[in-house]
Amino acid sequence: MKKILVVAALLTLAFFMVIPVIATGEGLPGKLQPRNFGFSMPVTMPPFDAPPYYYRGIEMLAFIYETDDEAAAAVLPEGLTLANSPAVAQVLFPDFHFSTLGAYKEVIIGLNALWKGQPVTYCVGLLVTNEVGLIGGREPYGFPKLFANIEWSKERNLISAWAERPTGKRIATGVLRPRDILKPEDVASNPLVTLKVIPSPEEGAPPEVCELVMTPIKFELITGSDGKGEGFVGPGNVTFDSPSAVDGYFRLPVKRMIASSWGRYNFVLSYGKVIKRYTPIKPGVTDAMGIVHPAK
Repeated sequence: MKKILVVAALLTLAFFMVIPVIATGEGLPGKLQPRNFGFSMPVTMPPFDAPPYYYRGIEMLAFIYETDDEAAAAVLPEGLTLANSPAVAQVLFPDFHFSTLGAYKEVIIGLNALWKGQPVTYCVGLLVTNEVGLIGGREPYGFPKLFANIEWSKERNLISAWAERPTGKRIATGVLRPRDILKPEDVASNPLVTLKVIPSPEEGAPPEVCELVMTPIKFELITGSDGKGEGFVGPGNVTFDSPSAVDGYFRLPVKRMIASSWGRYNFVLSYGKVIKRYTPIKPGVTDAMGIVHPAK
């Protein structure tokens, strides 16, 4: 049997070696021009077009908490300032039941910050379950998204959500017991700020893109048949269950919970705006603990 397999392999190799190369001259020049490029890659088969993107009937668990000032400042880009001391962080678990970028789940960890005195939310990291949701956030806006397993549970009078990366390694969990009506005026909708970095394909070269992007966003709390908002607040908390060197969410520890909520929302994701461009330099290197240090 082994001899038969060896002979078959040799015959296959010989077949490819003896195919003649027929010289027919040059072919046609490429005709694809930038005016025919789609909004996203692959440009001849773009998975999505230009904004706006519409989100309808989403569910979201939100957890706001105080964290360590030094830890928060360490991941906040130059040009932004922490809005509070102690620093305030938030972990959001959106479940996008419908959007024009698809149906998917996310986890967002952000920091309350200021850009020239304007309140914003800086996005430290995002997890997502859908490839269009991932590239639709990373490519235009610089949302730092990675794939993860994200699940929700509604058991008895509790709502919970959690993220695993990889599957089985739970890195974040949020739990809420909804109790009091959430008022529309209590729903914060600060612009989102992201650090968009696109590496260079050339060895030793700095990033091709290195900039802060601000994207306006307004969560509209859906109104129920009784005229009240479909949202609730109540006792709850978020935990970082299993420290991971490759997903450093735990480095923004929970010092004190401020608020926990669940709600149904609509919103529109429109164009963003570049608010700061950095002078790029050679990127840093990640050590064994997942900490990035300047390159030597």
